[in-house]
Amino acid sequence: MAEVDVAVARIRATWAYRLLVVGYRCLLLGPLLMGLTIGAIALWSLKPPLVWVPIAITFATVAVGVVGMWVGLVTLYARGLMPRGGTNRHAALMRTLRRDVLPGAGRGR
Repeated sequence: MAEVDVAVARIRATWAYRLLVVGYRCLLLGPLLMGLTIGAIALWSLKPPLVWVPIAITFATVAVGVVGMWVGLVTLYARGLMPRGGTNRHAALMRTLRRDVLPGAGRGR
C-alpha cells in the first residue's frame, strides 16, 4: 500500500468521515424528496396541515445532511486529518469520498 492509501484508510476509519458520507448522501436525497413532495401535492388533494408533512420531511433531510457534512468536515480539519487542497492525498480522499457517497461511481474504468 502506498503512503497515500494508508492516509486515506486512516481517514476513512474515523466517525467524522462516516458522518461526512452520510451528510452528502442526505444532500443527494433532498432534491429527490422535494420532487416527490411536489408531485404528491400536485396529484393528491391533501388537507392543508398534511401538505406540510412531506415538506417538513424534505427540509429535515437536507438539514441533517448540511449539519452532518459540516460536523464531519470541521472534525477532520480540527484533528488535522483533512489534507490541503491540490495535493495527491486530497485528490485520493475526494475520489474515495465520491465512491463512498455514490456506490456505483468510478466502477468500470
